Amino acid sequence: MKNLKTLICAALLVAGLCGCKKIDVNKLEGTWSEQYDPTVFAMDGSVEYTFDGSNHYQMHVYDVLSGESRDYTGTYAIDLIDKGTITINPAMSDFSNVTYKLVKLTSDEMEWQREGTTYSVGGWGGDYRHFVKK
Repeated sequence: MKNLKTLICAALLVAGLCGCKKIDVNKLEGTWSEQYDPTVFAMDGSVEYTFDGSNHYQMHVYDVLSGESRDYTGTYAIDLIDKGTITINPAMSDFSNVTYKLVKLTSDEMEWQREGTTYSVGGWGGDYRHFVKK
């Protein structure tokens, strides 16, 4: 009976570990363009992040209404062990410090959900962000 309990516990542990999605942070490095289904959400410009792999990023924003572009630089922090999050500008205390749950990160697609929010179509571009690799 004791061996049966041990076997069941081991099987549950293996099943639980197999169900975990492990995010490979090395796939973050590169240039990502924010994109959505245009029939549901049309952006009035473009946003591109370039992550260098050493906790620095560059962001290029283009506003189609004004025809202007702006470039920003900053840092990011990844917490894959406890939370599975990315924090943009972790040292900043103003509005530019924001934390997202890394919902998906593959070699060509990435999804973020702002910490403390739940997914909704109306949250696209703010609470929920979707990127494709360039």
